[in-house]
Amino acid sequence: MEKIPRYDSRDALSWTRTESADTALRRWHLDLFTVRGWCTAGAGGLLLFLAYLLGRHEMMALGLGLLALALASWGLAMRLRGRTNIHRELLSEVPTVGEVSKFRLSCAERSTIQERLPEDFGPGPRLQAPGSIEYELVFRTRGIHLMGPAQQIVVDPLGLIQGMVRTGESLQVPVRAQLHELDRFASLGERTLTGDAKFSRSTTADYYDVATRDYQQGDSIRQVHWKASARHAKLMVRQENHVATAQALLVLDTSFEHWNHSGSDLRISLPQAHAEALTSSRRFENALSLASSIGLRYATSGYQLAFRNLAGTSLAQRDLHSISELGALNSFEDFHAATTELSLDNGSVEANGPEILGSTLHKELLGFREEPVIMILGELDAPQAAWLATLSRTVRHVEIFLLVSHPERYLAIQHELARTSWKVHILPGNMAIDEMWG
Repeated sequence: MEKIPRYDSRDALSWTRTESADTALRRWHLDLFTVRGWCTAGAGGLLLFLAYLLGRHEMMALGLGLLALALASWGLAMRLRGRTNIHRELLSEVPTVGEVSKFRLSCAERSTIQERLPEDFGPGPRLQAPGSIEYELVFRTRGIHLMGPAQQIVVDPLGLIQGMVRTGESLQVPVRAQLHELDRFASLGERTLTGDAKFSRSTTADYYDVATRDYQQGDSIRQVHWKASARHAKLMVRQENHVATAQALLVLDTSFEHWNHSGSDLRISLPQAHAEALTSSRRFENALSLASSIGLRYATSGYQLAFRNLAGTSLAQRDLHSISELGALNSFEDFHAATTELSLDNGSVEANGPEILGSTLHKELLGFREEPVIMILGELDAPQAAWLATLSRTVRHVEIFLLVSHPERYLAIQHELARTSWKVHILPGNMAIDEMWG
């Protein structure tokens, strides 16, 4: 069996797409003429000019014949271009940065098709139709990548026309942020339920259908009936098969000025299909990948996550309260799908002294007194760290990831937050996630 070709944009960094023909020629597809084709058309035009000067009818007929031959070859190539039926199919479920995505290109008509890959890749595979070809792509940047339109190689029998013309439709491929296995975080997602669950689901059992059992961690006060010592300090629980849902809050800093420092941050352009590309940085891409990886770890452990920026705006398409009846993985999938179009904000949080969090997020944070809270920040100064430390009296289980260019300059921040019981990680944000803790 023939090996499926694989294309990695990391291996094509030295390759740039250039157009050899002039813009005007490409616009009218005149770049399809070969040297023989231009000579034929030029000879026909020259014969017409000489026939006009000399008054020779046979010379005019020969010139018209040569011009008609060149134009007929060009018209035939243009007509064949629109009749080719090309089908492109994405075989992978969720294209993600760093993972292999599989595609299939097929064509039923007899032709030669050259696949056109996204801008970061080199030349694509060539299909000798009729038939199909499968190939694999490894994306290195998130966003909405544009596949195609493919190029059909057209050649006439006389050698007057030879080149590639675009044919078929393009395919938009949404690529999500990269996921990492965070094996080093043994505590992530392993905390048991404490306190009242935010949401619960139940069957339609009778209201008075009760039974007695011991209290279990995760029982909500709304789910139980306290009884006196006649029940031997046991709980009288409605048999409604209540399911308590664990909650977690993940705060991701999306302020543009926190992730783009001139001289230290490498800016990255993220494609958005036909729309304007997004501007990001290596540090923010690592932060987004870390947020996605931590979110997946918590979601697989049964936690339902709320994703917010510093202003308190939801980073997922659906808000937490609207997905309370869905599984824990659904909230993560909504956020992970939104990473294809997630952009940095300019002035997302109005400066209010040292308060780095918006008022909306501040109020919501106070509701997560016993639930885990993860903060991924791009910048933090000493007054802001001191203000955050005051929240440790109310919000107990917080883990902060500060991704900066020079961690050695943030010792004062480390000392300020060391007064709390929170876990604080100050990491080199421009390094790969697997190397940050090396």
